[in-house]
Amino acid sequence: MPYRDDPIVTLATFETEFEASLARGALEAIGIRALVPGEQAGTYVRRARGIRGVELKVFERDHARAAVELRRLQIRIVEPDE
Repeated sequence: MPYRDDPIVTLATFETEFEASLARGALEAIGIRALVPGEQAGTYVRRARGIRGVELKVFERDHARAAVELRRLQIRIVEPDE
């Protein structure tokens, strides 16, 4: 497995699970593995637990390429709170 020891990192944060899932699908369509942790939990569960934003994660080795692709596709992400 080429990704076995590669860390998983956050690529972007989205306002909704739907947006994160669309971005995940776009990356997977071009061969970049991506995941949205807790994707099946739904927005209601996230809000009940006080979780803001939905993270899109990729393997560290794919981070740079995935970031370029999100920008190329003009997929808007949530900027982290300062």
